[in-house]
Formats: sequence, C-alpha cells, structure tokens
Amino acid sequence: MARKSKNISESIDLSRKKVKEFDVNINIKVAYKTGKMLYGKAQVLRQIRQDPFKMIIIANNCPDELVTQLSYYNSLINNRIFIHRYKGSSWELGLAMGKPYMISV
Repeated sequence: MARKSKNISESIDLSRKKVKEFDVNINIKVAYKTGKMLYGKAQVLRQIRQDPFKMIIIANNCPDELVTQLSYYNSLINNRIFIHRYKGSSWELGLAMGKPYMISV
C-alpha cells in the first residue's frame, strides 16, 4: 500500500487570511475619544493654514467649493494631508462622530 505524501502547503488554505482594511468609522471613534479632532468648515480651514492635520475626512455630499479650497491649501503646504472621501452623507458622518447633526468636514 503506497502512502500518500501530504504537502503542508496544500493543506493550508491561504485564502482565508483576513486582510485588515482601513475602517474609517473605527478611526473616527478613536480620534473622537482622544479629543484630537476638529470638525466644521471654519475650524478646519483655519487649522490647515497653521498646523496641518494628518487626515481630513470629507462627507460625500460636501460642497465642491469646500473640496477645492481644501485641495488648494493642501497643495500649498509641504507635508501633504491625506484627504479621504467618506462614503456616507453628512448625516452619517455626524452620527459616526457621535453628534446629532450634519458634519461635512
């Protein structure tokens, strides 16, 4: 009777590995709990000129005028800021931050 050799690499299914993706909702909650977060058009535009952020989250229905302003200020500074477009509306972004109102930036 011949033995069937078992190759270890064949018995392990590598397709089941979990790939960690960038989850914005979890990062928003962490930033909110640590208190290192600003929201609102005036505060964000003022702060981006003084001391740049690490990341800016923009709601999907944010006005195009504000998006172009943020992109312009981002191009002027030396350290580029990661601008993330949130998939949800401003209501959903506000709820993700734990606020009962709309937040676009």
